[in-house]
Amino acid sequence: MLEPLIKSRLYEEIVKQIIFRIKSGELKPGDRLPTERDLAVQLHVSRTAIREALRSLEIMGVIDSKVGNGTYIKEMTLDSLMDSFAGVLSKNERLIIELIEVRLLLEVEIVRLAARRINENKIRAIEKTLILMEDEIKDGGLGFKGDNAFHNELANAGDNLAMTSILGLCGELLDSTRKAALKALGDPQIGLRHHRAIFEAVKAGNEDEAVKLMREHLEMAYRNLSHAEK
Repeated sequence: MLEPLIKSRLYEEIVKQIIFRIKSGELKPGDRLPTERDLAVQLHVSRTAIREALRSLEIMGVIDSKVGNGTYIKEMTLDSLMDSFAGVLSKNERLIIELIEVRLLLEVEIVRLAARRINENKIRAIEKTLILMEDEIKDGGLGFKGDNAFHNELANAGDNLAMTSILGLCGELLDSTRKAALKALGDPQIGLRHHRAIFEAVKAGNEDEAVKLMREHLEMAYRNLSHAEK
């Protein structure tokens, strides 16, 4: 059923394999997993690694362990599968950097739509996120909650259901890149200035300027994170 593994963080690889089997339909809700011993033999790993992987999967809500009765695959929704997979992948530094490239594709177009479709209600909603970000920074934080809310409100302002749905599905992964990007800037005030500048361009309905500023913001995050990894 599963393939032998030769990896450093074995439990993460075990988790990814099991989730992949669920997504592919090989493992279905209600299916019973092999015992810890059998899984260890199949994967050529220790029972300790298997135990750690199963514990992670249970925390994610992917499996249900019944004392004396085995471990079973739980019913999963698309959202819960995405969140579970994201929980594993969000620890991967290379993936976090590469997700900035994904954000360049998505969020540059989102800000263009936001500038095109902005109105007074949307302006007020985005302004509130900047206030939240500023308050967080004053309290010694990175401004992460405000940053997250800012990008979400831009998506709402863009008024494109497909875009907001994609962002919603990838929420936890995108959160990881945003937090990492803010840390990489060094000074939270830099991030706040970037967001304010983007907001002013969107507020003015200046699509080209908004796109330019968002691209510069994300490209700086990409460079900083790439250098930090080396």
